[in-house]
Amino acid sequence: MSDKRGRLKACSRCGSLRIRAFSLREGGVPGASELAGMYYCERCKRRVMPIVFDDEKAYRKFLKERKRKAL
Repeated sequence: MSDKRGRLKACSRCGSLRIRAFSLREGGVPGASELAGMYYCERCKRRVMPIVFDDEKAYRKFLKERKRKAL
């Protein structure tokens, strides 16, 4: 997910970009969930506080480090 400034938002648990603000059905309040910084990750199915990256290069570096630490 990216914001209006073109920054990427990724799940802090799994690194996926497939995150979104909570819907009303999930207990979210339109706009408030996003302002509070809480999102839902479609990949790991958890509520998360996203990590914000300025560009794709920074995001790729994060994924590379994450993979290296997992080994």
